[in-house]
Amino acid sequence: MKNIKTRRTIRKYTQQPIPDELLNQLLEDASRTQTMGNLQLYSVIVTRSEEMKARLAPLHFNQPMVTQAPVVLTVCADFRRTTDWCTSRDAMPGYDNLLSYQNAATDALLYTQTFCNLAEDAGLGICFLGTTVYMTQGITEVLRLPKLVVPVATLTVGWPAEEPALTDRLTLESFVHNETYQPYTEERINAFYAPKEALPENKAFVEANHKATLAQVFTDCRYTKADNEAMSASLMQTLVAQGFLSPADTILPVIQESRPEVLECDVVRFQNNREKWVAFVGLHEGKPYEIFTGLMDDDEGILLPKSVSKGCIVKHISDNGQKRYDFQFVNKRGYKTTVEGLSEKFNPEYWNYAKLISGVLRYRMPIDHVISLVSSLELDSDHINSWTTGVVRALKRYLPDAQPEEEA
Repeated sequence: MKNIKTRRTIRKYTQQPIPDELLNQLLEDASRTQTMGNLQLYSVIVTRSEEMKARLAPLHFNQPMVTQAPVVLTVCADFRRTTDWCTSRDAMPGYDNLLSYQNAATDALLYTQTFCNLAEDAGLGICFLGTTVYMTQGITEVLRLPKLVVPVATLTVGWPAEEPALTDRLTLESFVHNETYQPYTEERINAFYAPKEALPENKAFVEANHKATLAQVFTDCRYTKADNEAMSASLMQTLVAQGFLSPADTILPVIQESRPEVLECDVVRFQNNREKWVAFVGLHEGKPYEIFTGLMDDDEGILLPKSVSKGCIVKHISDNGQKRYDFQFVNKRGYKTTVEGLSEKFNPEYWNYAKLISGVLRYRMPIDHVISLVSSLELDSDHINSWTTGVVRALKRYLPDAQPEEEA
């Protein structure tokens, strides 16, 4: 293999064709690369025709090398072939999921890099197009990719017609961590990036983009948050369309960071060491968001009509910044009634555990995981353990297949 330290990305090519024998030999030799389970979870689409290159070009932002290179290779994560093999042999494949896509994408990228090394060693020039994952839907349509096949890499390949300058690279110390990951302090960042920022071509890059720093060029111009989010959504749609994800897998919970002033509330009663307790479960968009618990029928507890099963929790902040949570409900006569200071109704130890549980609810941990977390708490007090059992009972009603049960 040629000296890796002198390799260059080639974007300009001569019109000399690549012999089929050479290309096929390189494609075959690259298959000796590492692969998960020896399944070779990739396929390669070879594009030579001017018509097909012209159709692909807009999907790679019309970069000129797409139409000028003699050959364009699209490397795909492919679980279609393996799935078809399994079904034809009375085996039951289960590869329509995110992990399978990740495994196939890894295989495809390993193959891609090995091909690049072999092709460059044979004197060919290569340009890796990162635009592939930005436009997966369009590329999938043009190349008629079936289910469980997704494009992950594109290479333009040809005989070099240029010898561009070598691009800079970060030092070894910047990306190698011994034993554990080492945080990047400001001092280390300065040491690693100052040489890159000082290069004349990068200074010109900053000036041409009317930015103050090189980092701003990347965040504000080249790889913006808006573009990344839009292309992430497009990739998710492709994974759904190609069968690696179901539509439900792409619905991510929206985190309500700032608690609304008023939350709807369910009232759940339960027994704790033969005592009557009540849980107030604050709801946001119909899902548990926070939980308060306290004793019922006690001088210092919560006196609540048995008919009350719903209401709302109101958050108050005093002038000195202290927070108070009140429960409000409408009684049988239609009058609004307020139980003030829910947090003051608990033993402080219960209150701390309730805050922990509310925290994981607020950040949308799946309810079955919350229940497992609370159930796994190993506490010294039998009284508290009994209390957590009651909390689990209160939360189980929010499981998707929960059956209604009588309250204590």
